[in-house]
Amino acid sequence: MTLHHAADPSAEAEPYLDTLGNLCDYYDVDAESKYVELDGPASRVHYLTAGEGPPLLLLHGLGSTAAVWIPLLDALTDHFTVYVPERPGRGLSSAVDYRKTGFRHFSVDYVADFLDSLGIDETAVMGNSLGGFQALALAVDYPERVQKLCLVGAPAGLSRSVPFLFRLFDVPLFGRWLFDYTTAETIPEARAAARRLDVVDDSALPDCYFEVGLLGEQLPGQHESLWSLLEALGTFRGMRQRFDLREKLAGSEIPTRFVWGTEDYFWPPDVGEETVEAMPNAELVVLDGEGHVPWLEPNAAAEEAVVEFLAAE
Repeated sequence: MTLHHAADPSAEAEPYLDTLGNLCDYYDVDAESKYVELDGPASRVHYLTAGEGPPLLLLHGLGSTAAVWIPLLDALTDHFTVYVPERPGRGLSSAVDYRKTGFRHFSVDYVADFLDSLGIDETAVMGNSLGGFQALALAVDYPERVQKLCLVGAPAGLSRSVPFLFRLFDVPLFGRWLFDYTTAETIPEARAAARRLDVVDDSALPDCYFEVGLLGEQLPGQHESLWSLLEALGTFRGMRQRFDLREKLAGSEIPTRFVWGTEDYFWPPDVGEETVEAMPNAELVVLDGEGHVPWLEPNAAAEEAVVEFLAAE
């Protein structure tokens, strides 16, 4: 299988698209690489699409790109037409300065605009980590557009606490040095970061998975855009109050499943229990011994929990 390009890639984009294509080949995924043009700071959004059926929107996490979902696409494309946008400032989407745009509403409004550009009124939505926050916030701000909601890996928005490493990023001067210092530059460094933040066991992940992230970080404006997002999200004390969605989610009747590993680096499953209980149609599936991006672990537990929920009538 392969990755089809909707337009001739630029010299800067071509190596990145080649690595995405290699990853699609590895996971036997037949996908298309496309762009939409939007008004405002998110002027160009790059996305992958694959499969046939009703729409399913996938929203990736803080430092990842569309590549993080490719290992899961084969299981989803038998049931859905999948759309995987790269958040502005990641991959081939326009770099933005989140200190100027903010994140709480911008991150939801550009998703709504993206759906509008594709003529999608209503869709199932799945998010991971910061993409989980976007999925939940989309359900809060535009509930009529969300058919089902699946949060795989701990979503932001249910706690203001963050791991100590991420609080250190908000220490003046030192935080910026730490951010640059901890950015992976080699595949072994990227694997070590994945074991620290994303998975318990990285043995199922090929080197080409990490090559996408390494090349993506070299694309113009992406590193600085990610730094601006970290500055916009929190302080040394944790995430800003505006990103706490717990009260606004209470009573939401959208069918929702949380798929959450016990070894999640960011938050343990019990962080989500109060929110799950407050949502009439929500449920929590706990995966023993799995990390923050559980579908990348070397077993099918997360994949089965996601497909079972999303594909059910």
